[in-house]
Amino acid sequence: MSEVAIVTGASKGIGRAVVKLLKENNYTVVSISRSKSDIGDVIYDADVSDRSTVFRIVNEVLEKFGKIDVLVNNAGFGVYGSFLETDLNEEEYMIRTNLLAPLYFMKAVLPHMVSRRKGSVVNIVSEAAYVSTPKLLVYSATKAGLASLTNGLWAEMRKYNVRVSGVYPGPVRTNFTSHPSFKKNNGDPFANYSVEPEAVAKAVLKAIRTGKREIYVPSRLKLDPYFLKLANLFQSFTYTIVSNYFS
Repeated sequence: MSEVAIVTGASKGIGRAVVKLLKENNYTVVSISRSKSDIGDVIYDADVSDRSTVFRIVNEVLEKFGKIDVLVNNAGFGVYGSFLETDLNEEEYMIRTNLLAPLYFMKAVLPHMVSRRKGSVVNIVSEAAYVSTPKLLVYSATKAGLASLTNGLWAEMRKYNVRVSGVYPGPVRTNFTSHPSFKKNNGDPFANYSVEPEAVAKAVLKAIRTGKREIYVPSRLKLDPYFLKLANLFQSFTYTIVSNYFS
């Protein structure tokens, strides 16, 4: 029997590209999305931010196939605007979708993978996890949380032969900016889309095969965490000098 993979946010963009590539590599794919997907061997039209829905789907997949080999947490969206202007209800829903949904799926799937001593989880994070983007602050916070969760689980799961990886793309040519908040705040803030969804899908397949902790798309983005640490160090140093001068 082929390996079984669950992919969330599967109807468009990165998720759709991941489903297509996995099927080309002989995976049986369970596609999950709010807007119904037309690609996948089993398709769920579901809201992944609902905890009971997540556990129900995972149980049904296990009953049908007897196993889950791969989980790709891709579902997510951004609310664009200054912190004082953006709607709190939308931000709470974004937190549930971007951060809690991957947590729910991993809580549901990882015990099964641990019992088999086999499995791979890939979380689609973002460059924004390390470089907080103006007017996408809460989105960046959700991705920073997912990055921390991913890195910690990468270490915890190794003794069980379960792989947990994070894929970190920059701006990708998807429908990310279709949320009404982007139009309200003058459209698309990203001048150049350097990454196609297919490139991210290839990184996901690489993560499944290698279990690498972090994969950046494009690869030059791997320097971002180091630049951020330098910037924070410089800020702290400057603050100390100024404080001592005026004390």
